[in-house]
Parts: sequence; C-alpha cells; structure tokens
Amino acid sequence: MENKNIKLISLNTWAGRALYPLMHFFRKWKEDVDIFCLQEVQNIDQRIADERHPDEHICGPLFDKISSELKDFEGSFAFFDDDARRMSLAVFIRRGLPVKTVEDFIVYKPEQPKETGSRMLTSRKLQYITLDLNGRKLIVINYHGLWNGGPKIDTPERIEQSNKVSEFLNKFNSSKILCGDFNILPNTQSIKILEKGMRNLIKEYNISSTRTPLYRHYENSDEPNFADYILLTDDIHVKDFRILPDIVSDHSPLYLEFSF
Repeated sequence: MENKNIKLISLNTWAGRALYPLMHFFRKWKEDVDIFCLQEVQNIDQRIADERHPDEHICGPLFDKISSELKDFEGSFAFFDDDARRMSLAVFIRRGLPVKTVEDFIVYKPEQPKETGSRMLTSRKLQYITLDLNGRKLIVINYHGLWNGGPKIDTPERIEQSNKVSEFLNKFNSSKILCGDFNILPNTQSIKILEKGMRNLIKEYNISSTRTPLYRHYENSDEPNFADYILLTDDIHVKDFRILPDIVSDHSPLYLEFSF
C-alpha cells in the first residue's frame, strides 16, 4: 500500500438515541474516513433493547444499520462471550487497508454487573486493529472505559483498568493509537497511567470539551465536559486533529488525520 494519510473518527454513538443525525453523519463522512472506532454500540433485536433499556430510545440493531450504510467498510463487533446482547465496541475499516487482525479482550469485569435503564455497570472490553503498512505495524485501539453513573474521577476500578490497558500498550514496540470514551477526567491518575509514552491530543490541542449539548450535565459547571481522548506514540505524524461540530450523540466525534 502506498504511503497516504489515514483518517480516523472516534465516537461514542450514544447507542443510537439520535439515530437520524447519526446515520446522516456516517453518510457525510464515509467517503473521506478510513477507520471508525465506535463505542456504545448495540447488536440486538429492538424488542430486547426496549426491554433492557425502557424509555431510553436506543437502537438495538445499530451495528447492522451502520453496516448497511458503510458498504465499503468491514465491520467488527466485540461480542461478550457471557452475554452476546450486551452493549459493546465496533470498528469499521475501509476495505483495502492492510488489516492483519481485529481482536478484543476484557479489561474490567464487575462482581455484580448491571445493564438496565440508564444505569450500567458492566464488563469493559478493549478492541484493537493491527495494520501492516509497508512493513510497519500500527495498532489502533478502540476503548470504552468504566462508567459507574458518578463523577469521572479516580476509583480503584479505574486505576486497575488503566493499568491493564497500559500493560497491553507496552507489549507492542510499534506505532499505537488509543482512542475512545475513556470516562475519566484530564487530571486523574487514571489518564496519567495511559499517557506514559503517548501524546495526549486533547491536552496538546487545548480541547475544552468533548461533549455536546445533548449531554445531561453540559451546562453544569461542577461536571467537566470531558470523556473522550486520542493518545498516540511520537512516531505518528498528526496532520489534523479536531473535535467535529456534528451533534449526533451526547459525545462529540473526534477526527484524526495522520501518517507515520
């Protein structure tokens, strides 16, 4: 594959609660973007989604709907073995990119999981893509950190989770991108653990918010509007990084154009 810039979008889809603008967003960006890293995606029948999340208006077959729109992409959904109906991660990779593997594993598992209504305490996975670009390996990691319904501050569970992710990152002596909804604030020990050996573009570009007005705490000064990040190794050249203005979720889409 000849050298070219690669374009990536990371987005928490809000489980498709804003389905019409979300699908319009994919139609708008599908010709330009190479990789979509998505969090909070369902892959279940709508009836089951309505039973699990009454009055939440989530889209059960969201993965299938996105797949139907992104016909030039290969989609992969990170199923949980103990409950294939659980909300999880998905990546969509443009066909033609030299993908070697798409894999995932659990980075957190609560003793008493809960996924009903708007309160969720469930296992968390990390999903990663291995690309071979002209003999150089690139790892793109899609990550959705623990959410417990409270502030995005340090907790023992979040520290444990960050340590597991950091251990995984350190296994690879190659270029790496870690993106997603981390569910932690910029000044936490949890993010500092992940920043070791990585550039934090949210801090580097002085981003003031990664949330949209759909976020229930958007105008609450006691709730900082941070959750989403892109971290990467120094050998990756950032051509463009920005928070997109599209309101398709309670999270903002993160756009990255890069080469290495």
